[in-house]
Amino acid sequence: MRVHGTRPDGTRFQHKKRFRTVDEAVKWRSTVTSELAHGTHAAPSEMTLQQAADAWLAGQRIRPKTRSAYITALRPLVDALGGKPVQKVTKADIEAVVQALLNGTSAMGTWHAPTKLPKAAKKTRAPWSPASINPMLARARSIFADLMAQGVVARNPAALVKALPGQKPVLTTLSADDMAALLESTRDDPFHVAWLLASYGLRRGEILALRWDAVDFDAETVTIDASRVATAGKATTGVPKTPSSVRTLPMPPDLTAALRRERTRQNEVQLQLGEMWPGSELVVVDALGQPPYPDTVTKAWGKALAAAGLPHVRLHDARHSCATLMHMRGVPAVVIAAWLGHTDARFTLATYAHSTNEALAAAAATFTGTATDRPRSNGGA
Repeated sequence: MRVHGTRPDGTRFQHKKRFRTVDEAVKWRSTVTSELAHGTHAAPSEMTLQQAADAWLAGQRIRPKTRSAYITALRPLVDALGGKPVQKVTKADIEAVVQALLNGTSAMGTWHAPTKLPKAAKKTRAPWSPASINPMLARARSIFADLMAQGVVARNPAALVKALPGQKPVLTTLSADDMAALLESTRDDPFHVAWLLASYGLRRGEILALRWDAVDFDAETVTIDASRVATAGKATTGVPKTPSSVRTLPMPPDLTAALRRERTRQNEVQLQLGEMWPGSELVVVDALGQPPYPDTVTKAWGKALAAAGLPHVRLHDARHSCATLMHMRGVPAVVIAAWLGHTDARFTLATYAHSTNEALAAAAATFTGTATDRPRSNGGA
């Protein structure tokens, strides 16, 4: 028996199937015809989940770092179900992947894995938190929604899997004294200028992509116009996160002085190394003038905090610290947003400006005497 239909993209297709009885054929034709009428029919397809994930990724117009994040999120799902036809993937299949991630029993695979893996690479993943699993589910929903739009699948099994509840992480910021202690402790560190730039609110990628030709010592300004990020085991340099991220900022005196010292240090190292100098024009380089890998800088940040006797906070939290200090010092929200490279000042305040213990104490002080200074009534109660 044959059934003719039209796919969502307008192309025609034909189904042919053999049956043992006329009743089976009539029933099948009736079912397919009904599905076609309701737009829920999917022509038989052997497309696997891995093929679907690769096709979906190829169609995304995203930055390399975002693509890398999508791959990281989807990897457990594709590692587990990549060889299965998308039309046979069920809610239970995806739930099983989620449970394995929660239990720490998710097997490592090779989908878009780094070409060089250490010999001691783990065979199973450490347990994932809801904050890591939910992005995987979100990407999976998008893949199956795309397949539904193409008429490849009739339903979205990932949409049936509920997102996991999770607590929003408590963001910790450094006080002005903490930041001063860190900078004093790392004054002779090759990455000292990186920590100073971080304290002024620059993103890690912006810090690592900053070139000397973007530093104007005469005008005392620094121009942020590039970002260097880690993608698929290597560092790539491209445009900043958003158009508003491109900005020129005035340099405070201590930053100007620190950049001059770093420029002198690099010139001295270049003279010592001679032809071995890598020729980098970047502001932040290691002791031998090499541009550091982004994750190397993040690890160095943690070591610098420990050496200074400070509690661990993320490198990105220095950006939060900058916004919080500016907010506490009365800098208008729109100016803070422009400084950080944001478009929306409301987003800046909601995401980056946080209360501190000192600010709460100052707020409490405003209530001193308010209850006891009220005039007493003569009559009493």
